[in-house]
Amino acid sequence: MSATFDSIRKNILAGKFEPVYFLCGEEPYYLDILEQLIDENALAPHEKDFNSAVFYGKDADPIQVLNEAKQYPSFAERRLVIVREAQDFKVKDWEIFEKYLEHPVSSSVLVFVHKNKTLDKRTKIAKVIEKQTVYFESKKISDDQLPAWISDYVKNTKFGITSDAARIIAENIGNDLSRIANEIDKLSVMLAENAQITPELIELYIGISKEYNVTEFVKAVTTRDFSKAMRIILYFEKNPKAGPAIQIIAFLYNFYSKLFVVQNSTPQEASAGLGFKNGWIPDDIKGGGKYFHPQQTMRILELLCEYDAKAKGLYAAHLSNADLLKELVVKILR
Repeated sequence: MSATFDSIRKNILAGKFEPVYFLCGEEPYYLDILEQLIDENALAPHEKDFNSAVFYGKDADPIQVLNEAKQYPSFAERRLVIVREAQDFKVKDWEIFEKYLEHPVSSSVLVFVHKNKTLDKRTKIAKVIEKQTVYFESKKISDDQLPAWISDYVKNTKFGITSDAARIIAENIGNDLSRIANEIDKLSVMLAENAQITPELIELYIGISKEYNVTEFVKAVTTRDFSKAMRIILYFEKNPKAGPAIQIIAFLYNFYSKLFVVQNSTPQEASAGLGFKNGWIPDDIKGGGKYFHPQQTMRILELLCEYDAKAKGLYAAHLSNADLLKELVVKILR
C-alpha cells in the first residue's frame, strides 16, 4: 500500500512498525532518512547484535535474505533486515519473495531500499510489492521547486533565508537534496538562532560568490550583458567547481525552453500561466522577450543541445570548460 514520507516517519517515531517496507525512487534523500529512522528505532542498541542483518543487492542471495526475515527475534520484540541497493536485484530475485510478501513474519521488519529508479510496474511482482508492502516512492524535485524546498528546510531549522539566497543555493548546488541539506546544516552551526541567511553569508560560509555564480551568469546571458558573462567565465576558469559547463547549460536550457513556450502561446494561454506552477510566470521569463525574438530562442535551444553534447565529450570536442562557455556565449549573443 502506498504511503507518504510523513506518514511513515510519524508511525516509526510512534513505535509502529510494519513487516515489509519498500522504499524506492529517483530522489535518495528521503530514502536515506527513512532507512536511518527505521534502523535507529526498530531495535534498542543492545538488541541489534542478534536481531539485525544488512545486505547489499549486488552481493546478496535472496534466499539468505528470506531466511533472515523468517527467523524469530532473540530476546527482543522484533528482527530487522535491511536490503540496501535493492535495485541490483533481478526480476527473478524479486519473485522469490512473492509468497513471503503475502504472508510475512509479523515479528520481522524487512526493508528494501531501491534507489535511483522504481520497479517495472508492468510485472506481476511489482503489483504484489505495491499491494503487500508499505510502498514509498521518492520523486525528484523539479528545478522550479528547489528554492521553495530550500526555504522550507531552512524554516524547519529555525532560521530564515532570503529568496535570492535560496535561488543561489538551488542554481549553484543543483538538484541534490542531500548536499543542499548538508551545506545548510553546516551553515546553521555558524549562525545565531532566527538569523537570516543572505547571499553574503552563503559566500562567506559555503563559498558561492554572490557576484560570480551560476545564477548571475545565467542572468547576464539572458539579459545580453556580454561583459559580465565573460567576467564570470574568467572566475569559473580559476574556480572550476564554481561553474560546471553541464550544469550551466542545463539552467540556460531551462530558461530558454520556458521562454520559447511563452513566445509561442496565445494571449489566453499566457494569462493562464501555460502550466507554470500556480499559473505564475516568473518575471525573468516574461522579460526575456525584450532580449530575444522567437526565432533566436529556437536557435539558442538548438545551440544548447549541441553544447550539452560537447560538454559531455561528444563531437570530438576537446575544449576546456571555460572555452566551451565562451564560445557558447558568443554564439548566443551574436
